[in-house]
Amino acid sequence: MSAAVSVNGVRITLLRTSCLLIEHAGRVAITDPWFGRTMRGLPVFRRPGIALGELPRIDYVFASHLHRDHFDRGAVSRFGHPDLEIVGTRGTAEHCAPLGSTRVRAVHDLGPWESREVGPFRLTATPCEHTGPPPAEVNFVIGCGGLTVFFGGDCRFSDAFAQIAARLPPIDVALLPIGGTLIFGHRTTMSPRDAVEACRILKPRWAIPIHEG
Repeated sequence: MSAAVSVNGVRITLLRTSCLLIEHAGRVAITDPWFGRTMRGLPVFRRPGIALGELPRIDYVFASHLHRDHFDRGAVSRFGHPDLEIVGTRGTAEHCAPLGSTRVRAVHDLGPWESREVGPFRLTATPCEHTGPPPAEVNFVIGCGGLTVFFGGDCRFSDAFAQIAARLPPIDVALLPIGGTLIFGHRTTMSPRDAVEACRILKPRWAIPIHEG
């Protein structure tokens, strides 16, 4: 079951983990697409809120990083079309090369503080910390409909939030991971407490928890 909110003509729908639809001005973007039924060989019990075959036409993919549970290349191929554009971390274009021009029009690699406009969306990549392997994850600040939306992907808490608050416009909506993943005692994804601290720094008008773990 999906959950959706609408603000200033921007509709945000949480499908699962960091996979969301962001709809504005008749265009649809999907973040960190993942529709798999297994993870590291184990079954995943939570299904996406909208099944892959029932998605609306996807105009853009915004990819924070290329881990399998955040960039499902098979799914991208299924909803791909000759006008699809992908914006992702550095290395995304090479990763998407097997999809071919019939499934993707263009792939735009962004490093921290680089920006790109696609349709009604303006994306600025920001630094973040997560875990390996490379390429490194980025987060995105997305401008659309007069709003500034922060997409936190799968990040852990770091001083990147202070950098974002200092360098970029005020955040209206913060999409913040709360899974609190620990790998061998090392925090790789923000916990709910971390998300609260991120809100203290970013001061968003609205905060939406994602990547529930």
